Amino acid sequence: MNQPRILVVEDEEYLRDLYEEILTEQGYYVETAKDGNEGVVKVKKGGWDLVLLDVILPGMDGIEIMRVIKNNPPAIPNKKVVFLTNLDKDKEMEQALALGDGYIIKSQVTPDVLMGKLRTYLNPTNGSSDAPDAGAVPEEPKGTAGTTDGASGAGGTA
Repeated sequence: MNQPRILVVEDEEYLRDLYEEILTEQGYYVETAKDGNEGVVKVKKGGWDLVLLDVILPGMDGIEIMRVIKNNPPAIPNKKVVFLTNLDKDKEMEQALALGDGYIIKSQVTPDVLMGKLRTYLNPTNGSSDAPDAGAVPEEPKGTAGTTDGASGAGGTA
């Protein structure tokens, strides 16, 4: 079986390295991008099982990256896009949720909870409806019976 492919777009070096280390140790194939300009190029390539996308990035923010991708989707769709944020319930998050599959509040998540959330996103049909709380609002993703984060039901390809 192929390793799930995860792209982490995060400008904070410590968090980017931490996420990469945790995910790699768990057996995932991981690539990273340090800003919005690098991130949009990698997201456009497509084929990611999961994209972890920071909302606030230098160059191009995560919301703008998703607008670009929605208007010009990659040939190989990305399966899930989850926003990483320190924001909670403001206008930017409403816009993000309309473009992605949910969000995780970085300041409210431990590595164990992060892995639980990511497994839920990567295996929505195998996940339980009692997904670990990572500081986000549960929702039912499109086409699955499990729950994940967010409030829009924007599931599907990115």
